[in-house]
Amino acid sequence: MIISKYIKTGETKKYSLFISPAHQRDIDNNSIKAIMESMKEHGIISAVSVRKSSKHKGKYETFDGQHTIVACRRLNLPVLFNEFENVNNKAIIALNSSSRKWTMKAHLKFGVTDGIKDYVFLDKLYRKERLPLTALIMMYGGAYGNMSFKVLKWKALTIDRGNKILRYIKDIEATFNIKHVRFARFIWGFGRVIDSGKYDHNRMMYQLSKCSSMLTKQADPDGYKANIEMVYNYGVNQENRVQFTQK
Repeated sequence: MIISKYIKTGETKKYSLFISPAHQRDIDNNSIKAIMESMKEHGIISAVSVRKSSKHKGKYETFDGQHTIVACRRLNLPVLFNEFENVNNKAIIALNSSSRKWTMKAHLKFGVTDGIKDYVFLDKLYRKERLPLTALIMMYGGAYGNMSFKVLKWKALTIDRGNKILRYIKDIEATFNIKHVRFARFIWGFGRVIDSGKYDHNRMMYQLSKCSSMLTKQADPDGYKANIEMVYNYGVNQENRVQFTQK
């Protein structure tokens, strides 16, 4: 049985009533401008969702609609809000897990704020290495894991694998100035090559010293896997060629 947690609807120009919980995604000015333009043309047509703050007496934490509140303040318009009770952090992430407005970085912030050790670990890597989050998730989780990441269930199951891939791509980038080895699609394809157990990095670096220009941008991970295999086997006798994955 599903029980509604709705309490009441209110309207106010007291903007200081509303605060953003630490878990919330960062404010995006482009989103605010788009909402302001909509309000100018259509008026206020939806309410924001709030819960009472447990840390700040008399305040509301906005869990859906923080950009709308900023837009209302800038236009001197009242904020229409729906108050709900017993809305925990897991409910908030479930609400926003399928939202296009919530980026992977926003979900990372939520996990870090909640103190989830795997997300804290990944956040440190992300800040240091500046690789795409989707790439880091694949490297250190062992597979594509965006959906589990969004619902805070992602685990760093393959740390040694991730460190190995990171070391190899940094080596290739630094030596041959190949920037697209940092693309998520490349890393995904490269991970498949590593997982074959047949990859030798010294051989790859030697091959690249002969034909680094052949390691080109590809449309998808399979394209990169095939491209890496081609470079790895360039000029090598048939009996010494390697097939990383089944065709």
